[in-house]
Amino acid sequence: EQVLETPSLDERVKTVVETNHSALCRWLTLSHWCDDTLGTSIVQTINDQMIKWCSAFLDEGHAAWAMSDRDEGLYRSWKRLAAQEWSLIGIPDSRRKIAALPDHPEDTLLESLDLLGIPIELRQDYLSLQLTALPGWGGFIKWRGEERDYPWQQAHPVGLVKFLAIRLWYARELVQAACREYLDIQGRFDEIVSYMRDYSEEYYLRRQRIAGHLPALYAEEVDRLAHRKGQGWNTVLTRYRTEVVPRHQAARRRGNARRLLALSRSLQLLDEQLVESEPQALKQVIEWIEAFPESHHGIIWLKAFEAGYHEQLIERLMSANQRERTDIPTAPPLRPYSQSVYCIDVRSEPFRRHLESIGPHETYGFAGFFAAFIRYRAWGKEHETEQFPVIMRAKNEVREIPRSYLDHKVSQHRVWTKWVHAGHTLMHDLKENVITPYVMVESIGWFYSLPIFGKTLFPSLYRRLTRWLQRQFVPSLPTTLTVNKLSPTDTAEMLTVEHQRLVRVALQERLGLRSTHITPSLIEGLRQRALQSGESHDAAFIAEAEVAGLKADALDAFILVLQREYDVNPRASSRYRERLTRTGFTLEEQTLTVETALRMMGLTKNFARLILFCAHGSTSDNNPYESALDCGACGGNEGQPNARVLAMMANHDKVRARLGKAGIEIPSDTHFLAGQMDTTTDAVRLFDLEDVPPTHRADLARLQDDLREAAELASHERCGRFPEVEQPLDESQATAHVRQRSVDWSQVRPEWGLSGNTAFLIGRRELTKGLDFNGRMFLHSYDYREDPTTRFLEVLLTAPQVVAQWINMEHYFSAVDNEVYGSGSKIYHNVVGRFGIMSGPWSDLRLGLAKQTVMNGEMPYHEPMRLLTIVEAPRRGIEKLIARHEVLQHYYHNEWVHLIVLDPEVGDWYRYRSNGDWARIVREKSMGTS
Repeated sequence: EQVLETPSLDERVKTVVETNHSALCRWLTLSHWCDDTLGTSIVQTINDQMIKWCSAFLDEGHAAWAMSDRDEGLYRSWKRLAAQEWSLIGIPDSRRKIAALPDHPEDTLLESLDLLGIPIELRQDYLSLQLTALPGWGGFIKWRGEERDYPWQQAHPVGLVKFLAIRLWYARELVQAACREYLDIQGRFDEIVSYMRDYSEEYYLRRQRIAGHLPALYAEEVDRLAHRKGQGWNTVLTRYRTEVVPRHQAARRRGNARRLLALSRSLQLLDEQLVESEPQALKQVIEWIEAFPESHHGIIWLKAFEAGYHEQLIERLMSANQRERTDIPTAPPLRPYSQSVYCIDVRSEPFRRHLESIGPHETYGFAGFFAAFIRYRAWGKEHETEQFPVIMRAKNEVREIPRSYLDHKVSQHRVWTKWVHAGHTLMHDLKENVITPYVMVESIGWFYSLPIFGKTLFPSLYRRLTRWLQRQFVPSLPTTLTVNKLSPTDTAEMLTVEHQRLVRVALQERLGLRSTHITPSLIEGLRQRALQSGESHDAAFIAEAEVAGLKADALDAFILVLQREYDVNPRASSRYRERLTRTGFTLEEQTLTVETALRMMGLTKNFARLILFCAHGSTSDNNPYESALDCGACGGNEGQPNARVLAMMANHDKVRARLGKAGIEIPSDTHFLAGQMDTTTDAVRLFDLEDVPPTHRADLARLQDDLREAAELASHERCGRFPEVEQPLDESQATAHVRQRSVDWSQVRPEWGLSGNTAFLIGRRELTKGLDFNGRMFLHSYDYREDPTTRFLEVLLTAPQVVAQWINMEHYFSAVDNEVYGSGSKIYHNVVGRFGIMSGPWSDLRLGLAKQTVMNGEMPYHEPMRLLTIVEAPRRGIEKLIARHEVLQHYYHNEWVHLIVLDPEVGDWYRYRSNGDWARIVREKSMGTS
């Protein structure tokens, strides 16, 4: 009995009060305290209000009716509209209270903190707690507030201070009302603390009731007394102490006895040995068990799980390395059919392996932005995409433009594109109108059944048909990229062309003039007068304007419209000219970009006739998570612009001449290609084939054939991992199957994406060639012999490794607890505002990945492990890099990333420990004990 004794009621009450007091405002908000003590739902009520206002304010064109007054910012917009609500969640006199709030959110926030009585030293923690109540919305607002150049942020500004000001106003009103109703105290920190201390036993019973730990009879008594403080509680407390506490203590003693018995039997001890043990020793064992609860067992199992995988992986790599060191080549290497560079993405590994098995092709791995930090605007698009890792910034812009020989087709393409866009806009407006849907369902409702039946029953056929129709009406145009830096003359010419376009659009939109009435001289005259305010109008210009339909007395007003609404003015021209100067790369920048990429991946000699930079993207339908399947190194976009940029740079004669002087001799018969692999279908599309010399057509045909064969083999391999594929498929069936998945709008898993990723290898291809990693490894090519100063390795460890670690952790946490750190099942997902996902009609913005991405039914497809980084480089250089970079110390010393190094100078493998020491890995020993 003495050994198994449990804490008394007084001790437990004291512990609860002290624990909650120390947690209040540090780990527990006053709203949570009320919910846990009084049974209110304040936190949920506040969350509902914040979701309502944030989803309306942050909308990016998804809602049919946009929230008004958004240009004033979140706080003022809320203040104006919330004061007009009929009933604000039971807050008395809410209209007057909201109207009386300060105009600035900072003042409202400080006022709320003062009224809640939050101590100064706890306010930072308290505000952090408020943000974590809705981490999805809070995180998105934080991102929006930091992205000053984001168009929607410029139009409708929002920030964390505005968000917190609104949230804490709700909190102070609801906490105040609850504390007055139930406890007859003010909803302040100091009064809540006093209540916990002065009425500790009553407080204990209240919390036990809300937690569901009281027997039904006592729960009813507590509910009856819920609106009283002090009165009538003594009787309940006395009965609880004499009737319930002894039963609880006896149950806990039995639980301790069972734990001791289970432990002794797992250690194969006799029951008699347990009984004969010293009481103090048994008590110590119980304390040890309680100090190491089941919630702490996870890290032990995780380390064992990881060690088993690491041991097998390193054993395979060590064997391959041993063969490479013993197989000394006796002749210089032959020139390969081709050399192709793929993103380090784990999905590239099977494709590279299969391509190499087909013929003498060499493959390399490189971060998918291909060293080209660019902001990219595709042809016909209004906004740029950021084609680089989110930890970087770009100073160069690249635009996609039609090729020069297509001038006669560009205008036709624009006309058809305009009509198609107008049709889409019209149909959207008709659907979202209050009245027109009632008419449309009778008149053209049948038309909408065609896409529904087509996408559902014949998705592949429907996709081919829609693409054929698109090619008929809006055929794609061969394009090129503005890689070269514009000259001052080109900049001035492009600025003039843009202004003339804007003037033409204004004449058509504002005055309804037809193109036949708009002369080039009229456009130029209006442009010059808009740029040079105060210029007089000569008689010839006035006459020309009147012929076109622009009256003389309306000229000045129209020029003012051009300046204010169409940005044909000196200030906007200066901004546009500055943007144009960022377009393209100088010759020095191009040379540096190509040299950096080639040296970093170790491709500096024995060049093939064709070298392919192969980016990747994905194809899926009805998939809000599509960007998660695209290139992480390109900011969640497709990587083909970066591949095209690098290929065009590498084909530049002057760039090659400079590279030759730097020691990289590229043969004149080497041509660089750009392509993109569709990770959903494994198909590879090549770009800018017009630039391939006629002498390379046979090489190109052979490469295309081998790429198709590699795609079939990769699809065949991937189909074996889909749970829906129960029978083995041949290669043609596998190809058809993956294409079907890419166009099926009911498919919740078009591909597995990066699920299964475990390791990031930085080294030569010779380390991994021929090994099947089952699509689980990031492979980045690197030759330490080309990097004596480790400057390239420094970039790889502080940039691509960081992105790989983010991807690894995203999958890890989404698999460990998908409801909390992931986003749950796609079945319940709804797009909100065109920027995020909610579960059902009302929830926090979902974080992480969907259940179907990381789970196979109820079992994890992605095995949650921390990233293992394997580097082939001298240890001494790596030690210096770790000492130089805090992010590397954070990763390795805190065990977020495991580091294993192959030191080529001695041929030994080492594991980097969290204390900064190295442990040599011996093949006979287990990775877990080395």
